[in-house]
Amino acid sequence: MEKDDNKSYIDIVDVPPIETESLFIVNESVGSTELSKEQFNSLFKGRNLVFISTLSVDGFPHITPVWADIDEENDIILVNTSDIAVKKRNVSRNPRVALSVVEQYNPYNMVSIKGTVIEQTYDNANEHLQKLAKRYLGIGKYYYRKPQHKRVILKIKPEKIIGLSLCPAFYFLAYYPWKNK
Repeated sequence: MEKDDNKSYIDIVDVPPIETESLFIVNESVGSTELSKEQFNSLFKGRNLVFISTLSVDGFPHITPVWADIDEENDIILVNTSDIAVKKRNVSRNPRVALSVVEQYNPYNMVSIKGTVIEQTYDNANEHLQKLAKRYLGIGKYYYRKPQHKRVILKIKPEKIIGLSLCPAFYFLAYYPWKNK
């Protein structure tokens, strides 16, 4: 089909242009990047929910959205929970966990983590909860905590990390602005 030069047209594309302003493009043919340590850590600094999967007594996965933080010095993920929560009971029995984090403003920036809970601590757990409440709720107090329930921090050491950062525009935009005219 021949195109009329006086009419505009749209090409469907699934690859980025050769010249790109992104500094992180590793594989231009698919428009993806490798996730750097800074990008990985930033997923835990934002208001991104973290989904944690633990193993129940019956062997089935138990998945829960949680607030999380990262100890960048020690590369440890911190999850604050109640001492009566199912996830806390599950990791006390079997410390293996899986985590998934998706950036709230770009769901194509994500990371999946397999790890082990290496420590459960009550030390500073209430202060940690307030820090997370400030980040996730915008206020420095978590009003849903029942006073009789102690808070505990699960310290998770990542063992396998799979991350991906995609620019969704190249997959969903039909207009290709770099078309030579």
